[in-house]
Amino acid sequence: MKNLIIAIFVLLCPSIVFSEYVGTEMCKKCHIKQYENFIKYSRMSRSFDAVEKMKNKLTEEELKGCFQCHTTGYGKKGGFVSVEKTPHLKNTGCEVCHGPGKKHAETKNPMFIKRKLNVQICESCHTEERVRAFRFKPLLYGGAH
Repeated sequence: MKNLIIAIFVLLCPSIVFSEYVGTEMCKKCHIKQYENFIKYSRMSRSFDAVEKMKNKLTEEELKGCFQCHTTGYGKKGGFVSVEKTPHLKNTGCEVCHGPGKKHAETKNPMFIKRKLNVQICESCHTEERVRAFRFKPLLYGGAH
């Protein structure tokens, strides 16, 4: 059933699925209030700080595991590669929840971005295991909306 839903989503919204990431600063241009709230209230906007604090204690593989949740789009087309190559994606930004924003930013069309969020999006990083380990529960809307 899950695969069927994914296949339907890909067919109906290919521009979201295959879009690229542009970074939270790009969102600021049109969504200033959400941007300011996100930067001020959301820990996600500073998520890479935790990676920086721990990086000397981690193996390269462990570090890559951290990138999955502490950066934007790691391992995906146009996503985070490294601080040197993609500094604009080094934190968990708007696109982690709303999807890659290149098409939306280019067209201003709301069809090209996820607008209705749910807790399942949060749970891709905030798994039960991680909530227990890091004592940080998912917060839908993360202080931005």
